Amino acid sequence: MNRDQLISLFFILLLVFVLYQVSLIFLPFVQAMFWAAILSFGSYPLYKKLKHSWKANDTVKAVVMTVFIFFIVVPPVVLVIINVTGQALDLYQAVSDYIREGRLESLIDQIRALPLIQRIEANVFQWEPLKENMTASLLGASKASANFAISQVGVFTKNLFLISLNVVLMFFLVFVFFKDGEAIYNFVYAIAPIEEDAKKSIFAKINDTFSAVIRGQLLTSLVQSVIAGIAFWLLGIPASIFFAGATFLATLVPVVGASAIWLSLTVYLITIQAYVKAAILAAVGLFIISLIDNIMKPALIGEKTKLPYVLLFFGILGGLKVYGLMGIFLAPVMLTLFFVLAKIFQEKYS
Repeated sequence: MNRDQLISLFFILLLVFVLYQVSLIFLPFVQAMFWAAILSFGSYPLYKKLKHSWKANDTVKAVVMTVFIFFIVVPPVVLVIINVTGQALDLYQAVSDYIREGRLESLIDQIRALPLIQRIEANVFQWEPLKENMTASLLGASKASANFAISQVGVFTKNLFLISLNVVLMFFLVFVFFKDGEAIYNFVYAIAPIEEDAKKSIFAKINDTFSAVIRGQLLTSLVQSVIAGIAFWLLGIPASIFFAGATFLATLVPVVGASAIWLSLTVYLITIQAYVKAAILAAVGLFIISLIDNIMKPALIGEKTKLPYVLLFFGILGGLKVYGLMGIFLAPVMLTLFFVLAKIFQEKYS
């Protein structure tokens, strides 16, 4: 190894070491940085329009846009959290009262009285274990929801200062990304040690994937949860905001999606003999809520990322396990990046 090679090796090792130390320094702020990047990236087209149409200092434009995003995001989120927590507790109390008053057992006995069910019971299984399991499952599920809500309120209260600090940091970073986003992007692009053609392809694909996932996933989930919440409220389903929030979370999981919520509530309406409401909810769920998912997500995510939907399904599930909520956005990017790199490798070295 000659002197130049030794110097190059030392420089690379030093660079890797410094990058590792920098990553450790910023590790406590990774989530704030990530969500700030998501917010600023998702609303950047609006900022560009403001930037081109308003003749003011860039700092002023970035401040105005950051304040606008803050009031668009924070108050609704806080309001939803408060309502979901309260309705989760109400739901647990209602389920407990329903079971304690013997109405669940009465309902099961009514179902058992049907001739078809009697034949099934005689030949397939006994209802007593099912009755016990159903009671335990309902109590367990409602109690788990209430306990989760209470625990989250407790965590929120205990860590109020830290959460407030992260929110302030997040929106400060949103301001930074608005003001200096292009400069940061150009810097990262310039220092990336990749050939120019490959670099253009990789950065363009990452940009398209993030754009598709952020706007496609969040927009689709938001539309579905709002429509579901309105439908639940109009049909008189208790804890409608809670179930709308649950629908939003369920829509983040591909294939299963919102049907996990509206189908369960349809069964609930059938069990209380609200057949008309059950039919209406089933129709709204099948032909509006789930249809939105089947149309918007493949169009906004699958078409732009060029990833098979089945691969997206397993990728997002794995991403949720590895990265948490950030995996919804990171998993499609990682999958897309893998295929881009594989294609470049095939063209260059195959």
